[in-house]
Amino acid sequence: MSNVYHDYFKQTVLTIPDTFIDIKTGDQHAVLPEIKEEIAYHSENNTLTHLLFSALNDYFLKAPTSQQKGTNCVLSELQEIKRMLAAGSFQERSIPASIKKPPVSKEMDILEIEDLLEAFGG
Repeated sequence: MSNVYHDYFKQTVLTIPDTFIDIKTGDQHAVLPEIKEEIAYHSENNTLTHLLFSALNDYFLKAPTSQQKGTNCVLSELQEIKRMLAAGSFQERSIPASIKKPPVSKEMDILEIEDLLEAFGG
């Protein structure tokens, strides 16, 4: 059942259906009760227009940039490393003799690694 919301002067009128179609994906979703409550609140406080334009502004202008996508990728990789460390699933692998590596201390402080991962959002 649809509900009709409007501001005090009836300059903005909004009918809320039970479901809506996401115009970016084409998927159909139910209107969440939280959304209905927010619309009712702004309707009562005469800020319904501001709510609609704020939502549209976020919808059209807040698309993730390629830099943000890259950051999310790095963060997800760091989280995966942290998970693997916590699970103890890191195993030393044999490295071909042709690849020279600098000498590294075999003692690694797990707390230092966790601090480093936490510093980068992991």
